[in-house]
Amino acid sequence: MAVYTKITEQEIGYLFQEYNGIEKIEGIAEGVENTNYLVKTQNKNKFIFTIFEKRTKGSDLPFFHKAMSEFNDKGITCPTPITVNGNDIFEIKQKPCAIYSFIEGNQIQTLNDDAMSSLAKNISTIHNIGSQSDLYRENDMLLSSWKYIVNKFNNYDGENKSEFAHVKNVILSLENKFPQNLKKSLIHGDLFKDNIFFKNNEVSGFIDFFFTCTDTIVYDLATLINAWFLNHENFDENYFKIFFNKYFSFISWTNEEKESFNFYLKASAIRFFLTRIHDKYFNKEGEVNHKDPMEFFAILQFHEKNNLQDFF
Repeated sequence: MAVYTKITEQEIGYLFQEYNGIEKIEGIAEGVENTNYLVKTQNKNKFIFTIFEKRTKGSDLPFFHKAMSEFNDKGITCPTPITVNGNDIFEIKQKPCAIYSFIEGNQIQTLNDDAMSSLAKNISTIHNIGSQSDLYRENDMLLSSWKYIVNKFNNYDGENKSEFAHVKNVILSLENKFPQNLKKSLIHGDLFKDNIFFKNNEVSGFIDFFFTCTDTIVYDLATLINAWFLNHENFDENYFKIFFNKYFSFISWTNEEKESFNFYLKASAIRFFLTRIHDKYFNKEGEVNHKDPMEFFAILQFHEKNNLQDFF
C-alpha cells in the first residue's frame, strides 16, 4: 500500500453517507502499488479506500472483486468490496477506486510454531478453494512482464547494472523452460508478510488480492517461501520445514509440481527483483516506501546455489 494520489474527506464523503459521514482519513504509506487510505466514519466503522494506480487495471477490478468475494464466502477472511448505490467501483481524479471492508490484525513480527501451523492451514484452504474456482485471469507478472521491464532498462548503466545483467541472463535460461502441464488454480499471487494478518498467532485475514490470478499453486508457494523464510541468502530451514509439514497434511503435490519448485522460486525472485527495481527508478511520485530490489537478487542467487526440492 502507498499514497500517490492525495484526496480530501470532502472529495469522497458522498460515498460514506450511509455511515453518517467521515470522521477522518489517514494515508497508508506502506507498499508500492496503489494509493490507500484508512477511512474512519462517524459511526465508528473502518474501511480501506483504494485508488488504483498504473499497474492495476480498472478492467481487472470486477475479477478481483469476484475473487475476494469467493474466498470470503468459502471461509477465508479477506476484504470485500462495499457497494454504494449499486456500484462497487468508482472514479476519483480520473482513476478507478473502491471501498473495502477493514481486516483486523497485524503483520507478524516474530515467527513461531503456532503461527506457522495457522499460516499453512490457511494457505492450504486458499489453494483448495482456488482449485475449484471457475474464475480465470492470466498471470501477467511473469515472462511478459519481465520482458517489458527489461526493455525499459535497455542499455541500463546505473546502480546494480551487473546484477541486472545477471538477471537478464537467467531469464534467457528460463524462458523456454516454463512447466506446461501443471494444474492451475486461482491463487493469491502476493503472499508477503504484510499481506497476511495475525491475532494471537492465528491468521486473522489476508489482504491485497490485486495480483490474484490463475496459475500453479507452486508459484504461489514460491512467493511465500521467498518472502517468509529467506532474508537475502539466509534461509530459515526450521520454519520452512514446520510450514511445509503442516501444509502437506492438507494438500499433496505431484512429482511434477515438486520438480518445478526450484524453477518457480527463481521465477518469483526475478519477478520481485524486476518490479522493485522498476518502481525504484520509474515510480518516484507520492509517499512511497520503496523496497530494496537487491533483497530478491540475493534470493535468486540462493536458489541458483541450492535446491529446496531436496527437502521433499
